[in-house]
Amino acid sequence: MNSTNNTFLRGHSIELRVPSVDDIKNSNWHSWYNDQEITRFNSHGIYPISTTQEIGFIENAMSRKDTILCSIYDLKTEKIIGNAALQNIDLINRHCNISLTIGEAAPFTAAVETYGLLCHHAFMRLNLEGIHDATHEKLRKLVNMLSVIGFKEEGVIEKYFYRDSCWYSKIMFGMLRTDFIELSSQRGGHIIFDNIKELKRAIIDSVK
Repeated sequence: MNSTNNTFLRGHSIELRVPSVDDIKNSNWHSWYNDQEITRFNSHGIYPISTTQEIGFIENAMSRKDTILCSIYDLKTEKIIGNAALQNIDLINRHCNISLTIGEAAPFTAAVETYGLLCHHAFMRLNLEGIHDATHEKLRKLVNMLSVIGFKEEGVIEKYFYRDSCWYSKIMFGMLRTDFIELSSQRGGHIIFDNIKELKRAIIDSVK
């Protein structure tokens, strides 16, 4: 399948594209952040957001020098399934954060492919030294899956999220450039392997 004019990075089952207003208007994009189930383990879903507000948010993000935002497309269905970003890009101290939203039915490897593609860009094109982020304790399975591409748990902050009358912890995770390069080199330069079968096998092993 040929890439589109908006293709930025391409994986096995997904590709990352430059976001457009049509991505929001012609999909469920803004609805993801109003959906109580999708936002169950993140900071969204507190205040309702409209399509107009979401378009403004995306336009602002696209204009920032410290953010790279992409739409995630399923290569098989050609439908948008989410978005992801490198955020708080610090070119002086050479680190950034990374974020991901999957709002639709997605290929099994979509999350890991997305992280892998963005990490490769961060380390090899932006020349960053580290990528760090955090997630809800209920998403430990995702952290385990991301170990496939070199992420490591860096710590836990207790009682960070308060939701549904309960406190939850935050898992810190990250990866350094040296670890990324070493792992990528072991795979012939392909951090997400050179075929999807190997990637699937590695992900399944990581969550056993």
